[in-house]
Amino acid sequence: MFEFNGRTIDFVESGNGPLVLFVPGSFSTPAAWRPIQKQLPNGYRFITTSVCGYGATEETRSLGDVAITHQTRLVEAVVIHAGGGPVHLVGHSMGGMICFATAMEGRVDVSSIAAFEANPLELVRENAGEKFYQAIRNMSDEYEAAYLSGEEDAARRIIDFWGREGDFAAMPQPVRAYCKATTWSNILDWRAAFNFHARKADYATLEIPVLAVRGSECNPVMVNITDALHEAVPNIHTEIINNAGHFLITSHPSECAVLLRNFLSNLNN
Repeated sequence: MFEFNGRTIDFVESGNGPLVLFVPGSFSTPAAWRPIQKQLPNGYRFITTSVCGYGATEETRSLGDVAITHQTRLVEAVVIHAGGGPVHLVGHSMGGMICFATAMEGRVDVSSIAAFEANPLELVRENAGEKFYQAIRNMSDEYEAAYLSGEEDAARRIIDFWGREGDFAAMPQPVRAYCKATTWSNILDWRAAFNFHARKADYATLEIPVLAVRGSECNPVMVNITDALHEAVPNIHTEIINNAGHFLITSHPSECAVLLRNFLSNLNN
């Protein structure tokens, strides 16, 4: 890790070559990407971090300030610490949304984005309508209320929402404990997602190559978001991993690694 403007930020690196920055999602740390990184070829410099409130990265947000810029400035700080861009961004879930926000902001020289089940929720409202979008907001509000009322396993609501009922209970005890310990940061993640208002027209301005990956067994919300991205982003390639759900980078690392390896390789051809 390193310090930037008085805060600590996760920083793990390996290899040499073009810079590839891996951004994990909520409830996650750099460890989530290791099974995939181990299956990628040499010739890249892999950098991994954690988003606000997870791993060694300090939380800088509050209920009154959940702007996505907390996360995009974090990515910018990591890239600066690594020596500067250009950089290929790889993100999962919330991390994928952060990758798109970073590229749109234009403060980092982004060469490409590989997004695994990225979840920019504003696209749901534009693509599926207000009723579907409001149902997600209601679920998020109930989750936050449950946590604030003292529900010990409130994180279960979100893990099972993106995955399947029972996924949280099936996790190893240390993983469940970590989710419980970082639930507040996840609540801020949801608030940040609802306050990131990029629309299809904004994604249409991205000229970089994009890989969008989802699982065949993912939440209908994710199907909707991936379809919207496919329609909006000019230079996008979409893939579906069979029998995979939202947590595909953990459950299907080999399949994810093949898609990422091919995507990065094709960029150099």
